[in-house]
Amino acid sequence: MTDSGSRIGHGSALPDAIPSVSVVVPTYNRAALLGRAVKSVLAQTFKDYELIVVDDGSTDDTQEVLREFTDQRIRTLRSDVNQGAPRARNRGIQAARGEWVAFLDSDDEWLPKRLELQMERLAHQGPSEAAVGYCLFQAHECRTGKVVQPVHTLAQDDVLKHLLGGRWPKTTSAFMVRRGALLDVGGFDESMPCGEDIDLWLRLAQKGYRYSACNEVLVLWHLHPQARLSQDPSAAVQGFELFAQRWGGVMWQSIGYGGYCRWRLRRTRHILGLFWDSVRGEMRQGNFGAALRCVPTMLLFWSRWISAGLCVICSGWRSRRQ
Repeated sequence: MTDSGSRIGHGSALPDAIPSVSVVVPTYNRAALLGRAVKSVLAQTFKDYELIVVDDGSTDDTQEVLREFTDQRIRTLRSDVNQGAPRARNRGIQAARGEWVAFLDSDDEWLPKRLELQMERLAHQGPSEAAVGYCLFQAHECRTGKVVQPVHTLAQDDVLKHLLGGRWPKTTSAFMVRRGALLDVGGFDESMPCGEDIDLWLRLAQKGYRYSACNEVLVLWHLHPQARLSQDPSAAVQGFELFAQRWGGVMWQSIGYGGYCRWRLRRTRHILGLFWDSVRGEMRQGNFGAALRCVPTMLLFWSRWISAGLCVICSGWRSRRQ
């Protein structure tokens, strides 16, 4: 594994100035999308930042895309092999020099005032106050052109119960965290194949770190045909099991038996959808054997979906009886 640790431009920014914010962008084979993400950072009205792009073993034209940018605030770290998004983000956190670390996925983009508005809210808060800032996002379905607006506002201060109830932005690109808090809780859990982001937000909240909410849309979350890790059914199953083992008991105590069952119902339905999409994709490509191998696990999750649904019904019946 190599780590270039180099700057990739010759702009006028002072390379040795310590920034307030370190922007961490992990990427893997997203040469066609990475430029849009980088441009959205360079277009920020808040200028006191560095941009750390972690190239996690890309085999496409990622390095050529990065060489097109001349701003010396950009640094690039490169691995010879792909190690996964949690590891890439942790490398960015370790290399960061700013007090705050802001995350951006390489297929998403920020609106120009993303950093400015969040830093305004955080500027007068000490380390004992808010250590996490988050904002609303707008989802863009690239295949259909559909735009989905946020339906909930974000909570502030002690948000553990809200996070456990599912009220959190579904993209890492909406979060920024004090670097000291990230180091305190150990960063992203690299053993989790997916769901490592909400696991980190929960650990921060459980540790007592407070959240600052910016209830404005400042992030565009692009949903596109290039598969995210979270769309891999096998990774989703493993992540679901690990998350349930770690947080199931806490969730049960915090939001009740019914809330826990509803979470299992939502996640199981989501995973079933991933399996169904995978089966259809294999069938379209003529890979009937691969499609057939998905069926037993898909049926197992179908039975879990039915069980979770029955639990929700029973919990509602019991609450009415009381």
